[in-house]
Order: sequence, then C-alpha cells, then structure tokens
Amino acid sequence: MIDRRISENLRRIRKARGMSLDTMSERTGVSKSMLGQIERGESNPTVSTIEKIAEGLKISFDELFYVREADVRVIDPDRTEVTREKEGKYRLKQIFGYDSRRPFEVYQAEIYPGGSMKDMTESEDAVRYITVIEGELQLLAEDESYNIGPGDEVRIAGGKGYRLENRSGLFARISLIVSFERSRRLR
Repeated sequence: MIDRRISENLRRIRKARGMSLDTMSERTGVSKSMLGQIERGESNPTVSTIEKIAEGLKISFDELFYVREADVRVIDPDRTEVTREKEGKYRLKQIFGYDSRRPFEVYQAEIYPGGSMKDMTESEDAVRYITVIEGELQLLAEDESYNIGPGDEVRIAGGKGYRLENRSGLFARISLIVSFERSRRLR
C-alpha cells in the first residue's frame, strides 16, 4: 500500500513539473531505471532512495507518502460519523478532521434542549470559530455570558475556555472550526 502511494505520488509530482525520468534522475541522483521501477510499483525504494528523491525534488519526505485527497469532496453531515456524544447533551460530528497538511479542523455539533457542550481543545494555540446554524444558545466565556442565535459568529482566542448551553426548549446546531497555529491536538 505504501509502495503504491509512493509510486502514484512520484509520478504525479514528476508530471506536474513537466519532468522526464532523465531530468528527475539528474536532480535526485537516483537512476532512471530505478525511478521508472518505483513509478510502476515494481520496486520497493529504500529510505535512502526516498531521501534522495525528496531532497532532489525539494519536497518534504511525507509528500511521497500521503494519500492525496480528491480535488472535490462532498461531505453529507447526516452521514458523517459521530465522534463524540454525551447522551441527552450534544453530538459532535467531525467533518474535516486532523490532517498534517491542514492547519484546521471542522466539526458540526448538535446541542439538545437543556444540554451543554464545553470546550474540547487542549491547545492554547487553538482559535475556535463558532457559527450558530440553528437554535439559541448561551455562550459562557471568561466570566461573561452571551446570547447567540442563527447567523451569529463567535471567535474565541486560544487559551480561553468556553461552554455552550442550550437553555431553550429547541434543538441547536453549530459549525465549529478549530484553527491551529502550532499545536494540533484535540481531546
């Protein structure tokens, strides 16, 4: 599986740069025949060969390993797996989760009447962006209380905790974007 990823990524990178195998060989110090075998999935490259390729092409090592996402990806939140749930309180769905190439995560949360949801982030570098899609909520942050409703958007700086409470008798839904500047951990 990893060999296939390396093969596909190497071929894609070479073609995107308009390079021949000869040119790639000159830049990387890896023989043309070896590069061809790697691209065709006929050879299992060693770590030192992968290092030469990455260094010669001036790319990060992991660019040869990552699974490339489709250019367009449609996500139906109703079919998305629930990642966290507190019975009778809230449900949290991960729309775009952790990815080392992306400095943010996207969630959708449903907060039930009488339910609440607290800050999930551990990182002081995580800035949270909340958009209320449906319902009315009470936002408690830094000893302050805010009433927020449909269309309201909130930014909460890193290191500042918060809690959302649904004090109404109606269902509430929010979009939550967690943007990371340095750290990327969610509990």
